[in-house]
Amino acid sequence: MRDAGTIRERIFNSLIQRYKADGEEALVKIDALLKGEVVPGHYALTEDIDKLLTKVADAEEKMATLRRHYGTN
Repeated sequence: MRDAGTIRERIFNSLIQRYKADGEEALVKIDALLKGEVVPGHYALTEDIDKLLTKVADAEEKMATLRRHYGTN
């Protein structure tokens, strides 16, 4: 059965999982770029890493804001 808490708790946990996944996806891509595991001819490395770091920071900020206002998870 899926009843693992109140709807509020389930929404909160769902959002936390989404933000963690978004941040982790960006970090994996950054690691690949830094290790040279990219398509040959890819020259916008710093620009791409900067954009990915923004995604990581956004995900972390969203988690912190959600926790600050709506929970403690």
